[in-house]
Amino acid sequence: MEKLRVFISSTMEDLKDERVALVQAINQNRFWEAVYAESFVARSESPREVCLDEVRKSHIYIGIFKDRYGYIPENNNPQGVSVVVLEYDEAKRNQLPIIILICKNASNREPQLEEFLRKITDFDSGHWRKEYTTIEELVQTTIESISYELTKAAVEKIEAKRKVQIKSIYNLPYFKRVIDKFQK
Repeated sequence: MEKLRVFISSTMEDLKDERVALVQAINQNRFWEAVYAESFVARSESPREVCLDEVRKSHIYIGIFKDRYGYIPENNNPQGVSVVVLEYDEAKRNQLPIIILICKNASNREPQLEEFLRKITDFDSGHWRKEYTTIEELVQTTIESISYELTKAAVEKIEAKRKVQIKSIYNLPYFKRVIDKFQK
């Protein structure tokens, strides 16, 4: 059975403890797998190709934000955005469920990050975000959010199947005769 791949996106050094805690919590579920840059093996592809390919192969995107906007690649980056933004954009393009987690203890948030967070958490067009204070709160919120997304997807699948089943009832001979009778 394929595991649920959960991509963890954040700046790395300043959120190292948060990333480690999330990886451990996600990997405790034998059906889930944390996908994060520190686990990638050396490859012949560019870091951009590896990061964006891993986002595409994932099932859920988790964005963790605190103070830093992150590294901005100089080449092949006309909008001048950070790697974290590139990963977010790839998740959005691939219609992954997106979970946004923002640290309340941000003491020196960079202006570019403030602007990005305003955009992605906009009331009308953004994502519902969750703020956290402690690593334990981050982990609990993340696990609850993943569970919510899985439940939502399962219910949507059941509802879609149910709609198909209901529509197929109308193709039975009895209903065809009734429909024909009313159309005359």
